[in-house]
Amino acid sequence: MNTLPRFFALLLAAALIGPACSTTPDPAEKDAMERERLAREVDDELLVGREIASRLLGRFQHYEKNKAAIEYVNLVGATLAAQNGRPELRYRFAILDSDDPNAFACPGGFIFVTKGLLKLVKNESELAGVLGHEIAHVNEKHMYSTIVPKREVSTSETFVRLLSRGKSEIGSNLAQIVDNGMKMLMESGYGKEKEYASDQAAALYTKSSGYDPVALLPVLERLKEASKGSKLSKTHPPFDERTASFQAFLKENDLKSTLSASRQQVMEARFLAVLKKEAL
Repeated sequence: MNTLPRFFALLLAAALIGPACSTTPDPAEKDAMERERLAREVDDELLVGREIASRLLGRFQHYEKNKAAIEYVNLVGATLAAQNGRPELRYRFAILDSDDPNAFACPGGFIFVTKGLLKLVKNESELAGVLGHEIAHVNEKHMYSTIVPKREVSTSETFVRLLSRGKSEIGSNLAQIVDNGMKMLMESGYGKEKEYASDQAAALYTKSSGYDPVALLPVLERLKEASKGSKLSKTHPPFDERTASFQAFLKENDLKSTLSASRQQVMEARFLAVLKKEAL
């Protein structure tokens, strides 16, 4: 039996008759509405993320000198995302031509690291820790859930959405939403708890992908010195507090480096082949 015509009929009835004579959809119809809601949310998230990513590229410019470095960052990022990313997203990674050590995550899976931050990273596990932190921001919608507040959608609205097929409802609010996203990246930051949560997720992501779960720790320690006077120090919690929080998490969860010497050597050689400081 084809349930689709009945599904549309029920939605149309709900839209025309109103809540006084509401009809409760059966489980299959509720599933269809939920899939539609999720698909629309992903479409809107991608729309917002693309606009914010475009703003970042306009401000910093895309680093294109070392093609091998770009491919390498994408390969490490894709490895992490394949194990730990949201399945409905395609994660994209790029290098920004800036000597200021920083990294940015835009809604929808658009992730950037600066040339300056890559110069501080010393091996592949550390790079994985940095990218894992940014992937966690996307996975948990740390920015999107803040700049695009959720609202309840009625059955009649769902019907209209199904008929409009792909039309975003962000509309005229897009410019303001993007402004708020840029302000979060460049001025206000995500807040202490979200940064701590992303550090912790990075440890779990790196471990599940075969990297050293402790590797983000030395990066944080180097960033403490390198970020003095930079925007990173303004948009992130104090590094002493952040490092202490991360160390406590590692201890509580018994997370230690378990990589064999041979695997560490292989990853070190891979890293040095493309991300030597003088090559960036």
